[in-house]
Amino acid sequence: MTLPAETTARLHNLRPVGGLPTSSGEWVRDDLMWRSAAPFAARTHASDLIAGLGVTCVIDLRDRGERDRTPGAWRHDDLAVREMPVFADRLRDITFDGLPELYTYMTGDFAPSLVAAFAAITEQAEQGVLIHCTAGKDRTGMLSAFVLDVLGVDRALILDDFAASQSHLGPEYLADLFADADVENLPGIVAHRATASPPELLADALDALECEYGSIAAFLLAHGVRQAQLERLRAVLVVPGRD
Repeated sequence: MTLPAETTARLHNLRPVGGLPTSSGEWVRDDLMWRSAAPFAARTHASDLIAGLGVTCVIDLRDRGERDRTPGAWRHDDLAVREMPVFADRLRDITFDGLPELYTYMTGDFAPSLVAAFAAITEQAEQGVLIHCTAGKDRTGMLSAFVLDVLGVDRALILDDFAASQSHLGPEYLADLFADADVENLPGIVAHRATASPPELLADALDALECEYGSIAAFLLAHGVRQAQLERLRAVLVVPGRD
């Protein structure tokens, strides 16, 4: 599903998690699961937009410190918000030299909260779900990659989808981010300043998980996801291939 430019300008990095073929010739729906950055400017309009897409649940992956800088980010009678901080409200305390190290923390020390968010996606996808962090590229990108991987999308397409954030985040995103935030006290400011999402960043993270666990599905199962949840996600999001 392609959204008009004037629509996506109201919510940075907004796009479906889907619209891609699987390796078995099926197709991942592009109308039930969405991803984006956090709403900064025109938050009421963002809420109306997301509800208008059929979303009923927003899964907010940010820490409390990030959420506190956008109070009332989602206000709509048809939207329920689940606050599921991937970094367990400890992002401010993490010291890292670059995004690869942050990703290692995310899939290591914080694997339980990361996987809990994935489990929530499996519960909410059928009713329409949006996942977001601050930029919608790291925490959101990792979870989107997990979803596409367990649905059978080829790795090259997953990496391309991850890298697409680079074209959706730029000066306008940074202006909105820093207009709302106390820059010096924003948790994870090194990550938030970066708008790049190079495919090799995700490739290395996924390769490391597969080396340790054998597959992304095995990693998820090892941290509490049930096989029935993986099967349910596939039943909801995967449809016969397009002609």
